[in-house]
Amino acid sequence: MTDDPRFGPPPWHPEGNPQPDGNRQPQGNWHPEGLPPSAMQPVPPPHDDPAPVDIETARHLWIAVIGLGVASMLVGLWSIWSDRATFVDALMTDLTAQDPSLALPPETADTVLTVAMGFALLFAAAITALVWLTVRKMRAGRPWARSVLTGIGVVVVVTTLPSLFGLGGVSGAVAVVTTILGILQAVAAAGAVYLMHRRESTAFFARRRG
Repeated sequence: MTDDPRFGPPPWHPEGNPQPDGNRQPQGNWHPEGLPPSAMQPVPPPHDDPAPVDIETARHLWIAVIGLGVASMLVGLWSIWSDRATFVDALMTDLTAQDPSLALPPETADTVLTVAMGFALLFAAAITALVWLTVRKMRAGRPWARSVLTGIGVVVVVTTLPSLFGLGGVSGAVAVVTTILGILQAVAAAGAVYLMHRRESTAFFARRRG
């Protein structure tokens, strides 16, 4: 008689004789090879929904938008710092014209200009970090992030249009460089907004919302 743990006690024939071992049936959820299917191979975890190519391309374009914005800001600050004597004189003149009692000595005006540049740099760094975080959320499929980036892209394009049409009248190396950087930034932003709203991208955001 086979002593297999899969089998219970041998069933008995009505006349009192046990049935042959060949008629005994396995009890429980046993696989023909001796193990249940769940014990043979663990169920793999579900894979994340991959982002379409358009979303990945839009993410890279937004990185370019951020980089071009940082470059344009640094060029502008460098221009002010390298010629800060002129800006200090302009600041003193403007304050005196508004109210003679607000006249500042050159040293104080230079300090005010330096502090203002520092605050501008910190503010720009904070905005850059927020935009970068929004881009990451967009890549993760957050619809609100796409909406925020769409608004940013529209603002960038609209504010750059006058520079695009007036590029021929721009004079000065710094002005030309910042204008070109702004145009490239607007082109990248427009491309990113377009890719975020294509059919596959919209379906991706709808799936992530669900």
